[in-house]
Amino acid sequence: MPTGDSHLKYSLTNESVLYKGAKLYRVRAACDIGSNFDEPIPAGTLGGWIESEKNLSQEGFCWVHLDAKVFGEAHVCGDARVTDEAVVRGNAIVSGEALVAGAALVSGHAHVTDLAKVDGKQVSVGGHARVGGYCQIRGSACVIGEALVGGCASVSQMAVVAGRTHIKDNAQVSGASRIQNKATVSDQAEVRGHAVVRGRAVVCQAAVVEGEVVVAGSVVVAGNTVLNGSERFFGTARIG
Repeated sequence: MPTGDSHLKYSLTNESVLYKGAKLYRVRAACDIGSNFDEPIPAGTLGGWIESEKNLSQEGFCWVHLDAKVFGEAHVCGDARVTDEAVVRGNAIVSGEALVAGAALVSGHAHVTDLAKVDGKQVSVGGHARVGGYCQIRGSACVIGEALVGGCASVSQMAVVAGRTHIKDNAQVSGASRIQNKATVSDQAEVRGHAVVRGRAVVCQAAVVEGEVVVAGSVVVAGNTVLNGSERFFGTARIG
């Protein structure tokens, strides 16, 4: 139902749209809303679309911009922003000073927080994944399962991070690479190309895994090691 309480940060207008079976209402700022990103949002500014007030907190600087949509049990709070054509649905949470932009999809029980940025044409974060720190999820990347991405890490292009993986520090995962199971990529390590890191494998320090290499089992790739080609590494070896 549209609201108009003068004590609220925003109200729901009478303008509505049906999307994925949900009736969404456009929001309007009821007062000036500060911003940690850019210019403050003046009172009267029309925003994006939400299903009800449970989707967008009346506290903090959080806001839904432009044609962005938040519905279901999803919740945007803190100073977070959802903009462009981004969609947040399911039981997902966007909090802290996180930014969800482009045509990004955040769904399931995923949590995007801190100063994390999820921005791309087909980028998605779902399952029970948690994305935080200063990390960036870009392009058509997918972060699902119970994956953790934090620090200043980046996941981009068509990379997939799934399972109970951990991408942290300044690690970079890109290309069409896949990080699966309970694998870890940390420090300044890079995984790119069509490489696969799975099992309990670790890629750390300044190591690079690329090409069609598969690193599995409990293998550790460290140092300044560069693995490329189509080799397979299994077992408990330490490389580098």
